[in-house]
Amino acid sequence: MGDWNLVSLTLGTFLILLPFLGAIFLLVFAKWKADTTGFLVWIVMFVFAVTIFKTDLLVTFLASVAGFIASYPIALMVCTSIFMITYMQKTGALQRIIVGFKTLGGEGKQAFQIMFLNIGLGSFLVSIGATPVTMLPPIMAAIGYSPLVAVALPAIGYDPLCTFALLAIPAVIFQDVMSGLFNLTPLFPTLAESGFIFSVFMPVVTTGIALGMLYIAGGRKLLFKKESLLFAFVGGISAGGTALLINTLAKLLNADGLVPLTGLFAGLVTCGSMIVLAKLLRYKIFDRDNLTTEDLEIEKSMPLWKAFMPWTILVILCALTNFIPPVYNFLFHTLAMKITIGGAKPIALRVFWNAWFWVIVATVLSMPFLGFKGKAKETFTTWARRSIRPVFAAAIFFSVAYVMNWSGAIGTIGSDNLWEINAKNNMIKIISDASALVFGDFYPVIVPFVGLLGGFVSGSETSAIAMFTGFQYNTGVSLGLSNTGIVVLGAANGIGGGLASVLSPAKIQNAAAVIDKSGIEGEVIKKTAPIALLMVVSVAAITLCWANNYSIALWFATFGIVIGTIFLLGLVFYVYRMIKRKQKELNEEEGETTSIQKKQTTLPSQEQQSKETEKNISNQQLEEKNDF
Repeated sequence: MGDWNLVSLTLGTFLILLPFLGAIFLLVFAKWKADTTGFLVWIVMFVFAVTIFKTDLLVTFLASVAGFIASYPIALMVCTSIFMITYMQKTGALQRIIVGFKTLGGEGKQAFQIMFLNIGLGSFLVSIGATPVTMLPPIMAAIGYSPLVAVALPAIGYDPLCTFALLAIPAVIFQDVMSGLFNLTPLFPTLAESGFIFSVFMPVVTTGIALGMLYIAGGRKLLFKKESLLFAFVGGISAGGTALLINTLAKLLNADGLVPLTGLFAGLVTCGSMIVLAKLLRYKIFDRDNLTTEDLEIEKSMPLWKAFMPWTILVILCALTNFIPPVYNFLFHTLAMKITIGGAKPIALRVFWNAWFWVIVATVLSMPFLGFKGKAKETFTTWARRSIRPVFAAAIFFSVAYVMNWSGAIGTIGSDNLWEINAKNNMIKIISDASALVFGDFYPVIVPFVGLLGGFVSGSETSAIAMFTGFQYNTGVSLGLSNTGIVVLGAANGIGGGLASVLSPAKIQNAAAVIDKSGIEGEVIKKTAPIALLMVVSVAAITLCWANNYSIALWFATFGIVIGTIFLLGLVFYVYRMIKRKQKELNEEEGETTSIQKKQTTLPSQEQQSKETEKNISNQQLEEKNDF
């Protein structure tokens, strides 16, 4: 804790967390976008760093620039993947692919459709840079799902494998940051070691998400069907198990190049396993009854293989650059292209290895097949409009991360060519000391929730990794954890950030907008939040046991406590709902009784009024008779 007394530590921690708490308010209640929210967070952090945490002004500025540049693998991947998707949309290829997937399954095959589209296809799409939250909702709506389900399932389906999205850019960034913090020779952790630790969490999380999606789509009725459970377990284990297998092989073979292909393989294997299972159950795999006249016209416009051409080329190029060791080593290590800004750590550009470069190449190579004539201006105009805000949002939170990491720097460069930092004024050191002091050995429990906060605020797992990996490293060191235990903390932080995708207002808004159902975002988050939180709890339990190197007995005890607690909370919630339902029924019965009593009270008065009317008529007739 250094020279900081308890009051200073508490105040410092509060000031560091304040911008993030403000960001939550702006995103949830003020409905701000992620880019403008991020910009405000950066301004506040910049001012705090200079004024409160005594950071040199030039250092703070250069750290912001370095962070912006360091974000370029994810920022440019977002930028180029939007370009590819826009080009595919303008040439009709994207519409043709959507029509193809509309024929998947048929009535009564919900479990098959949900697993194939949202876990299998969703993981594949996000691994190569496509966006499930904008591509899959129209398909889900077209095959008969409600707007809420059509938005919720694509938003949550790919979350478990978010670490391996965009050809594993989050995992690459994580490895780069974490290995820089350790600064060990030989390098630790390698990309394969990082990927393996991430992948160990996957089978539990993917299976939990699969079961949760069934509950969202059809409640307990759909969830507890025998076939539904079969598809959920096979789908979840296929996705998570494939991720674990690929990264285990990468670690054993010391083959870092396998890691970027994790999401791609996991998605394809899951889709394949779903088709095989559907065949074994004698399902009808394709059903053309969902196609409209417009869909049939789109279907005739081009063959499906041609529509897939940009993705096919991208997969081949990525396989060549990652599977062949000499090619991988040349592009990743020899052509690292490191640059240094001020006293910050060197940034490896790796232009010819990063996925965004090959997205551009794949798009260009697909043009002879899909054409570009008459589409250039429209493609570039739409792409520019769509890409500016997401790219800036991805970059600005890296600037926030670098300001936090280099806060307390006094402006002089030390013998290691890095800025010298006064530890007592460093934001990361302060919140690490506070966390270790408050939570002690149970600190790993809150790690995925920290990632969840970072992912929610920034809308990106990669940004959560950039902002809080240093925090996890320092806290792990303070707690005396092993090197592997510290990497486990960092991985849990990243997974928490990935699970925040389903809570991100920006992503849910985009998904709702593509099916013209803006306004349902709150209902979607209500449905998906409990599932995301349950998965974060499961990650927290694994992190606690693994980081602290618990014995097998303590693993079982920990999970027994977690499962028991969840069961009790579920029971309390169930009883609460039953009481509310019973109360509602009683209120309705009382309302009906009151209504009957009113009718009974009204009837005599109506009869009396009728008799008086008859009497008046008789008297009038008698008077008329007398007059006559």
